Amino acid sequence: MKHLSEEIAAFCERNELASEVQFDLNLSMEELFTNAVRHGGCGGVKEAVRVRLERKEHAIEAVFSDCGRAFDPTAVPAPDLDAPLAERPVGGLGLHLLRRIMHDLTYSRSGEWNCITMRRPI
Repeated sequence: MKHLSEEIAAFCERNELASEVQFDLNLSMEELFTNAVRHGGCGGVKEAVRVRLERKEHAIEAVFSDCGRAFDPTAVPAPDLDAPLAERPVGGLGLHLLRRIMHDLTYSRSGEWNCITMRRPI
């Protein structure tokens, strides 16, 4: 995980991006990485995750790919934030946060790889 955050920091520095952008990218990629390891079967798999960041005119395009079980995070319903805490199911808040930070999420499956493309406005 440290390697990923270092790469994001270097990308943000090269592209002169604000610390808020770096924070959002770190949080988003960490959420996807953690889900791939905990729930997708990527734990202990070497090179199970790929991340590509590209600066566009008004946004950062991020592509997160993992070789875990097929999972479309765009199909997960939003959590009911108005429900009492005791009645809420465990999980789902990380993806909710991801969808609040990143825009235009799309999912595809290419061979054995999940691919999530998203954008962070700058």
